[in-house]
Amino acid sequence: MEQENRRYIAIISFFRKFIRVFFNLFFNIYILKIVNNDLSFMIKYTLFGVIIEFIICYIILKYINSRNAKIIYKASFPLLILNILALLVFKENIVKYIYLFKILERLAEVCYSMPYELIVIGSNNNDTMSSFIANINILSSISTILTPVFSGFIIQKFSYYMLFVILILETLIIIAISFKIKDFTVSDKKLELRKFLKITKDKKHIQDIYKCMFYRRISSQGAMTELLPIILFLRLGTEMDLGTYNSIFAIISIISLQILKILNKKKIKKDFYPYLAIIIFLSSLLVVYNSNFITLLMYYILMNSLGTIIESESCSIVYSAIKTKDLIEYKKEHILTYNIYMAIGQIISYSLIYILYNYFYDVNILSISVSILMFFLIISAIYLKKTENYLKTIKHKLNNIKECENI
Repeated sequence: MEQENRRYIAIISFFRKFIRVFFNLFFNIYILKIVNNDLSFMIKYTLFGVIIEFIICYIILKYINSRNAKIIYKASFPLLILNILALLVFKENIVKYIYLFKILERLAEVCYSMPYELIVIGSNNNDTMSSFIANINILSSISTILTPVFSGFIIQKFSYYMLFVILILETLIIIAISFKIKDFTVSDKKLELRKFLKITKDKKHIQDIYKCMFYRRISSQGAMTELLPIILFLRLGTEMDLGTYNSIFAIISIISLQILKILNKKKIKKDFYPYLAIIIFLSSLLVVYNSNFITLLMYYILMNSLGTIIESESCSIVYSAIKTKDLIEYKKEHILTYNIYMAIGQIISYSLIYILYNYFYDVNILSISVSILMFFLIISAIYLKKTENYLKTIKHKLNNIKECENI
């Protein structure tokens, strides 16, 4: 049953990525045009969304169980349709209700992501986790190849509103697929966050992976997710061009993930994460030194190749870190805790950009912001390496114990 669930969840993840790409790539451009390129407005409502997301995350993890997990997961899709319908109904007036819209949008996202993460942790072991996450990311990258150029074409030739209708139809397909999913394996144990924090206080690998996620959210998964598409759009000028380039970047991501799968199969020691982050950081310094389309393009390519590997592995290891005998029953607490770290990281990331943009403004401030944030990716990669090495050491010790028992 778990294997069958994984298959349908992967398919849904593929289609869901189409819609997520719109909200990550084109929605902010849509709002940016309405508010006349007011980046401060964009940062404020996005930061509000980070706080709301964490509150919803806590509520869902507190009350989710084997009886309602599938309901919560499936409820995310009608909520998504309400999001898109709101965009169709209010059109440019959506900015008047942007904070209410952000609550609804984050509710739809968390209702999807929380059951998803629980089922991923529950249906994979440490040996299959990395490959499963890599496969999910490959599927996501395939949809990311198709979505940007398709969406850019629809927006340019027709309108944003035509794209909204197409996204609603796609969500209806997701709802149909979701009926194939069986019951989720979710623990009915109540949330015991204090107990979990006490247990993990002296577990270095858990603390290291939380620090990894914290610094990752300051850097590559914080304000960068909003900032980079805006910078690239301002350079290119049209949604079609933005979509075309992002489709090319998605191809690069797929190639990188295929290389990662080969490394996983050959069980090659992956101590290279900090070096990948350093290369990305150095390329961001080139953007600051000479902010032109070539240096920005080089940085984007490295983010979608080397950065994709760091992203995939950090997601895999944060799930694997809890798969030990004394921690496995605390999946909910684990998810909530690393979401706390990530929320704080995001708040720092957006706040930093807001301060730089509003109080130290100059013509190159956005490029400077990219470089500052990328420094924290190096720290994240160091903690990622530490956690992976610890998990491999534990696995090696367990294998030695089993061999001794068999003698």
